[in-house]
Amino acid sequence: NELINGKEYIPYSFYSKTSPMLFSGVIFTATLKIKGREYHNVRLQYDTFLDELIYTDTSRVIDDTYRRIALNKDIVDGFDFAFRSDSLKFRNLTFGQSGMKNGFYEIVYNGKAKFIIRHESSQYIYDAVKEYKYRPVSYVLSGGKQFVIKDNKSLLTALGQNQWELKKYLKESRINIKRAGKNEIVRVMTFFDSLQK
Repeated sequence: NELINGKEYIPYSFYSKTSPMLFSGVIFTATLKIKGREYHNVRLQYDTFLDELIYTDTSRVIDDTYRRIALNKDIVDGFDFAFRSDSLKFRNLTFGQSGMKNGFYEIVYNGKAKFIIRHESSQYIYDAVKEYKYRPVSYVLSGGKQFVIKDNKSLLTALGQNQWELKKYLKESRINIKRAGKNEIVRVMTFFDSLQK
């Protein structure tokens, strides 16, 4: 009953070829964190367009379908998705007056500087149907500031210190942030932390 706290979620992308749901069509396991408690193997989906966490209530069937509930964000600390060899840890973050949106972010690296991802989608019209383009945004939180990470220069600006060593590491590792996956960025962040020691 603690889980079922929110409003009914009405699916809105029936006619779309694309989906606003993260990992739509992929089987994964989910853990929900509410008020310091953990619930394992919960049926969850994350709507990247509305930034809503959707819980499927399998205990109730209405019109041959399970009820879906957009959970009240105020009580959700976060959630984890795990599939194949990957796991994603999301936390409900608030930023005050900084200009960044409050909501769910994937915490990818939590060191001297933090590397987080906002998984979001934008809506567009194609053939008179609303479609969804997935556009994740990477951020580094460092020194009390937030930086959007798009390329090598923006990452170096965010990290601030040890520029020469970081440039050398990026070159020797052949890491181009524009095309890098999150694991490559984690390698850079780990190297940066090692320099601080």
